[in-house]
Amino acid sequence: MHVDQTLTLIEKTVFLKTMPEAASIPTEALAEIAARAEEIHLDPGDVLYHEGDPDRGFFVVIDGSLELRKGRAMVRVVTSGMAIGELWRGVDEPHQYTLTATEQSHVLNVARDDVMEAMVDFPEFAVVMVRYFALRVHELTVRVLDLEDTVAKLHRALTAAGIEPPDPRNS
Repeated sequence: MHVDQTLTLIEKTVFLKTMPEAASIPTEALAEIAARAEEIHLDPGDVLYHEGDPDRGFFVVIDGSLELRKGRAMVRVVTSGMAIGELWRGVDEPHQYTLTATEQSHVLNVARDDVMEAMVDFPEFAVVMVRYFALRVHELTVRVLDLEDTVAKLHRALTAAGIEPPDPRNS
């Protein structure tokens, strides 16, 4: 990892406030989160965390691009203005994915305890987090439905070609 100039508290707060999801969060809450956030600079190929590493909390990408992977499968690309974290995991449970920079990246890291405390202290922050997670569930549901449609089309094409495809429910 390389070291670059760090942002001031005001710059971090302004960045967080410009994220569409965070517009309704009071500036005071964002400033408190920004004050607790650790800045991390990454070069391409730097791994922010590996599957199995201790939980590092929540990350907001200021600039750059990172890939979230499970084994060899790419799960998601996270770019500027996006957030990522495994807050659904229990306390002290390790990361389930690997997050790697694909280009020079600058991220803010907020510890799990700080995120949870901000949700208790600032209900507006908790509402934004719930909405964000609900949107992610919706996005993933759309992806699953698209994949199921693709599997059904492939199944029909194989059957039409006289090939008995395996039953995907028995895989």
